[in-house]
Amino acid sequence: MRGGGLKAGRGNRGFTLIELLIGIMVLVVAISAAMGSQLIAFNLLRTSRESNTAMADLEGAMELAILQNPSTLPLAGSEFAEGVAIPRFTDLHLRSQTVTATYPGYVAGAAVPNPLQVVMTVRWRDYLERPRSLSLATLRAR
Repeated sequence: MRGGGLKAGRGNRGFTLIELLIGIMVLVVAISAAMGSQLIAFNLLRTSRESNTAMADLEGAMELAILQNPSTLPLAGSEFAEGVAIPRFTDLHLRSQTVTATYPGYVAGAAVPNPLQVVMTVRWRDYLERPRSLSLATLRAR
């Protein structure tokens, strides 16, 4: 009898080629899922940054508007005229960005109500060219 040798027919106890291929396929699927979730997280982060930028611009426009005399705020020719894009906020930080002011309850040519409701709306196109918008409202009294 020989000592220390391999038994006939048993071979080396390693992985077969099929087991290695299955292991590699499982690893590829797991890596693909992880990369997909990272891409989704990156896009959510981008959307959040755009929304935060839009809100900051909207708040800036609202702060400028409430510093104005409320009786001249909605009038034609004013920087904050109703429904007209505010020039200093056009394409400021975002693609196709516009900020407009509207005044619910105000009728053009009539007296400016007291208090005056001011609604600022920012519109832009996001990184996928989808139209987006946010609004902010306040009351301005004399």
